[in-house]
Amino acid sequence: MVLFREYGMSIFAVLFWFKLFTLGVVYVFIRSYKNKEFYYYLNLGLTRTFLWTSTLCFDFSLFLFLLSRIHKL
Repeated sequence: MVLFREYGMSIFAVLFWFKLFTLGVVYVFIRSYKNKEFYYYLNLGLTRTFLWTSTLCFDFSLFLFLLSRIHKL
C-alpha cells in the first residue's frame, strides 16, 4: 500500500502481478506442507475447493479494496 501511495497508478501492474504470484506461492506451500491439517474442515463438510476459493478471493478482494481506498486519498 505504501508503494501504491508513493508511485500511484504507474506501479499498479507490478503490484497486481506480484500479488497473484504470492497467492500462487502460498497455495503451493500450504497444499504441499500443510496437507494433513485440512481434516478438521473436511469433517465440518467444507471442501478444499471451497476453502481455497473463499480464502484466495477474500484476500485478493481485500487487496483491491485497500488499493482503491489508498487511490482515493
